[in-house]
Amino acid sequence: MSVTHHNGWSGWRGLSLASALLLAAGMVAFAQGTIVYNRMPLNIVPPQFPWDAEGYRAIADGNPNNAESVFVDINGDGQNDYHFICGMDFGVLCLGENKAAGYFLTPWERASARALPADAVIGPSMSPVAWVGNQDSPSGLMLSSWRDIGDPSFMGIGEFAGLASAYLGLQLQVEGRTHYAWLRLGAPLAPLGGGWFYDYAYETRPDIQILAGAVPEPSTWALLVGGGVLIVCLKRRRNER
Repeated sequence: MSVTHHNGWSGWRGLSLASALLLAAGMVAFAQGTIVYNRMPLNIVPPQFPWDAEGYRAIADGNPNNAESVFVDINGDGQNDYHFICGMDFGVLCLGENKAAGYFLTPWERASARALPADAVIGPSMSPVAWVGNQDSPSGLMLSSWRDIGDPSFMGIGEFAGLASAYLGLQLQVEGRTHYAWLRLGAPLAPLGGGWFYDYAYETRPDIQILAGAVPEPSTWALLVGGGVLIVCLKRRRNER
């Protein structure tokens, strides 16, 4: 009996160690999975354009008087962080101390936003562009702009003009700390004024970079649940003994 008891205790210790290691792995994955992701609601059902099925449409239908405003609260604290003005001049205003990745073509014009590809690094250094806030460009950053110049092939100016989807790099201030985020949008029909908003995410850890398009990993919860189930099974086995 003593041998059997000893073997059972050794098995329990080994399985306990295994469960502890598995749970620790889950905790590490959870610590690394610190990205909060949100999708924009669909507002045109059934869709009239292909992009309606994927994102929130905010266009002026070619009439500047129909310009729509879209406010986005990136971190969900109840305070709007960015104000998008959707008209013939489609742009974004950075509210408070928040900023967006952009650049100045000339010193006397408002800044232009940089359209980032998927997996672009969004962090402290955005070279060759910079972080631009309301203090730097009070009129905001241009996403796309269109005027009728008599050329049917003209899709407008601005890096988002004519693009169905690209990423806007964001620098967010939360309780005095700097966080990095991305927002995916596009202006495939720039002559209509405005565009489509799809989704956004931010890194909850301050001063940590994020990749454009990065979302929480599904394996994070799988590891945590797996570790929890194993511990429950081990406790039940110990009680039976």
